Amino acid sequence: MTARILSIVGSIFYLLWAALHFQAAYGVVRLGGSTAASMIQGRLYQDAWTLFFAAGVVAFFSLIIIWRNWTLGYWLNLGVAGITDVGFIFLILIPRYAPLWPGLQGPLAWIIGLAFSTAALLLARRTSAVDADKTRKG
Repeated sequence: MTARILSIVGSIFYLLWAALHFQAAYGVVRLGGSTAASMIQGRLYQDAWTLFFAAGVVAFFSLIIIWRNWTLGYWLNLGVAGITDVGFIFLILIPRYAPLWPGLQGPLAWIIGLAFSTAALLLARRTSAVDADKTRKG
């Protein structure tokens, strides 16, 4: 596979991750709406806000930067998706406040997106190093 194809596949999985988190944010808003006006409701709405914007950032960088296999987008998506999902894994899935399935859908999309994006980045670097070496010798 070429770096471009790997990058596109990684981007698609990050977009899937974002879609799952938009859906989760909507679920948290609905949960917040079912509680009485209180600090708990406010915190739920804040959590929904955070999920929504984390998903938006990842979707944006997936389309704009990761699609083009840019290193900055790789690190930004790794950071935002990683921080979001590691918290979910440790605070929700491990204590079993949510079932493993469908709870693992987001982390799996993140890990697969990360794997393809990493492969794309490494392949692009290797290809550019080989091209530079050929130019130097050529």
